[in-house]
Amino acid sequence: MRIIAWCLFFVCTTVNAQIKNYFLGGAAISGEEISISLNPTDREDIWLAFNNNRVVHSLTGGKQWLNVKVNPVQGFYGDPVIYNSKEGSIYLAHLAKNPDKKWPEQFDCIVFERSTNGVEFHSKCIGKNGNKMQDKPWFSVDENLESPFNRNIYLTWTEFDKYGSSAGEDSSRIKFVSSNDHGASFSEPITISDISGDALDDDKTAEGAVTVSLYDGTLLCVWSRNDTLWLDRSLDAGKTWGKDEPLARMHGGWSYSEIPGMSRANGLPFICLDKKGRVYIVYATENYTGDWDVYYLYSKDGKSFSDPIKVNDDKSSGDQFMPYMEMDKSLGYPRVIWYDTRNSQTNKFAHVYTSVLKKKCPQKNVNLTLDPIPLPGKKAFMGDYISFSTVQNEGGFAGITSINPTSKSNGILILEWFGNKPNRKIFPPSLTVNPNGDSDSIWVALCIPFETSCTFELKMGNKTIMQKYYGHADRSEFGEFELIEVAISRKIIPPGASTFILSRRNKSVKLNYWSD
Repeated sequence: MRIIAWCLFFVCTTVNAQIKNYFLGGAAISGEEISISLNPTDREDIWLAFNNNRVVHSLTGGKQWLNVKVNPVQGFYGDPVIYNSKEGSIYLAHLAKNPDKKWPEQFDCIVFERSTNGVEFHSKCIGKNGNKMQDKPWFSVDENLESPFNRNIYLTWTEFDKYGSSAGEDSSRIKFVSSNDHGASFSEPITISDISGDALDDDKTAEGAVTVSLYDGTLLCVWSRNDTLWLDRSLDAGKTWGKDEPLARMHGGWSYSEIPGMSRANGLPFICLDKKGRVYIVYATENYTGDWDVYYLYSKDGKSFSDPIKVNDDKSSGDQFMPYMEMDKSLGYPRVIWYDTRNSQTNKFAHVYTSVLKKKCPQKNVNLTLDPIPLPGKKAFMGDYISFSTVQNEGGFAGITSINPTSKSNGILILEWFGNKPNRKIFPPSLTVNPNGDSDSIWVALCIPFETSCTFELKMGNKTIMQKYYGHADRSEFGEFELIEVAISRKIIPPGASTFILSRRNKSVKLNYWSD
């Protein structure tokens, strides 16, 4: 038994109608790969986990957060997945960090933790197999009352013979265990995938395995390998599995480094049910024009699936990547969120969009972000996933990664909405700086919805370093999310404190910037 240490910290919020955006802990907390889970019956009760080994808990709807020190004997290094179950137990899976081994052999098992009171956590070491690396865990809980396997926990992950190896004898595979006693014990690991992938942690690697339980207890597992989305099913709670079925082509694979502004991004799948038990599988892949879109497959019974259906409704060549999906408890239908560069011509900035899926009809995309998200460039890692969680009739919270303008490093940005669906209204002009180090310039995004022109200035004290005027040639209004993206040479930015100023009609937005 381990007693959890608690430390209280606060957040400040930015209000915009039904949507709020704020950084977790202000500038004090950095991280990525966020997993968030709300108490199904209490919007105030939120659990959040993120890289590399952080867990926080709020009992006040995100107004204050408690820092939870989780220190299992197996170690704690990244890829956390947390879940606040209907019965009140808190479940957490993550990578191990064996202190007696070096990277990457130190990730020698998947650690599964459970707590019945949110104070004491108990851990299990799962899948340990010599020096083989155990990576990318995900789990689901069968909470369908009609299921004969109700309350079973199903955990999947990728096992590498030797991580990063190009040798033919080294490969990857999808592993699986189950628990029928609330995570107190687990079955022996078995391999689901019929064909192994390579060990390079790239497109040909078997990655991203996730599961869902149908109302009759049938268990489905999907993952990606070698430009293909795969599915397997079990009728006996995972004791035996069928033959791997190819569901759809993922042109360009699941891992892509071609997106400007990102060192790495992915289109790994997620799977969930709607309120009638129908199945949805979401993923991202390259389209025929060379940019990346979000798609989903739909099935009434989990046996036959539709052709891919596009989720994003933009008409641009922007990229959509890193989708996450689960059922919105307010609507009874799956909700998807993803990063989206449709509004950025330079791919230096993104927004987070969401859509609800109803059978074969994706709903209108809604922008959840109040300000553009600076993408970190080719030299920084932004994580492999984002997430959200909802409460019936009370909205939800999403956790994503963005560059914190104060610390200039990755921060956890909370996107909060109220009611049955997010509702954006017109918001004031905004000014966002992207400090990423890919070039000899920094980039600034100006947004002035429905205005016809603006002035942008860079000042140091009373001295004007740079001043520019922007407006459409035909004097038309700027769109709601249209960005003016300005490159500023680092050479002209003096060291110390500067001020960026966006002005329109005697109104201004100011942002202080510190240059080393």
